[in-house]
Amino acid sequence: MTLATPPDPEAAAASRVRWPLFAAHPALADALAPVALATLPTPVEALPALGANAWIKRDDLSHVVYGGNKVRKLEFVLAEMRRHRARAVFTLGATGTNAGIAASMVCAAEDIPCTLITFPQAESSTVAGNRQWQAHFHARHEPRPTLWSAVLRYYLHPGRLNPRNYFLFAGCSNPVSTFGYINAAFELREQIRAGLCPEPEEIIVAVSSASTLAGLTLGVRLAGLESRVTGIRVAAERLGPFAACTTGVVEKLERQALVMMHAAGEAQAMKKAPPATLVGDYFGTGYGEATPAASAAIREFRDKTGLELEGTYSGKAAAAFLDRLREAKGPLLFWNTFNSRPLPRD
Repeated sequence: MTLATPPDPEAAAASRVRWPLFAAHPALADALAPVALATLPTPVEALPALGANAWIKRDDLSHVVYGGNKVRKLEFVLAEMRRHRARAVFTLGATGTNAGIAASMVCAAEDIPCTLITFPQAESSTVAGNRQWQAHFHARHEPRPTLWSAVLRYYLHPGRLNPRNYFLFAGCSNPVSTFGYINAAFELREQIRAGLCPEPEEIIVAVSSASTLAGLTLGVRLAGLESRVTGIRVAAERLGPFAACTTGVVEKLERQALVMMHAAGEAQAMKKAPPATLVGDYFGTGYGEATPAASAAIREFRDKTGLELEGTYSGKAAAAFLDRLREAKGPLLFWNTFNSRPLPRD
């Protein structure tokens, strides 16, 4: 008779720290089987130079090589890629896509090609640096002259005829990726319980492709937190005829995640997705276009905290965070989604 391998207490403890979602919803562990990629939990820190109510979640440190909010998603996406036995990945984004960097990093480690179908973005030092990151991870490029032509190429790509090709939407967003930020909400709950930060009245996060906001909105409710989650829209509401950054898209991702939870046997999960809050006041004139408020927020964060932000995502969310701090009566949490790791030297 073959004896079962006894459980490894250290591995089990590490899993609880990395994926506290599974302690509350154990059936998801086998159903999703994420791949450990990120450096978790990411720190929570006070920002006293910005005010007594200012706190930050440091997802800029989510990976030892390239941080930001995409790596959490890719832990769950990579598991799905492996289940599909993917031989190539195709994704969509602007020329300076952060998601394309993270996806190409993961693909390079898996030794499979990653192709970025890109549309033009306003030039900046961040965009130029991101193109260096993409080259570092050997990303392939299919540049298109307009956003609409890139969207068409993504949806009508001839590579879709090959079932071993994996198509990953902009921002590394799809239903399974939402669990990266559902888990992040449980991670925050554990940090609150450990006394590392107070429970925030409001969480402020940049939103482009919707799954980060969907995960946090659903996650805080599943975790029993009372925090409001406010997404700051930094992308167009539509990609051509396709809804992209709307409350409807966010709530659809929440519903899809709940369907997956129920299918895995988590009958006690919520039946109805919570409403999403998405603010478009800080978007400006277009995706990646600088705004005076974002530029001022970037300077204030740099001067008072030493943290570097950028104008496409984190700077616009930071502008909203600073505005809310002026009226805040309790703690606010800025969820930093921008990578702060330096480009490795080849």
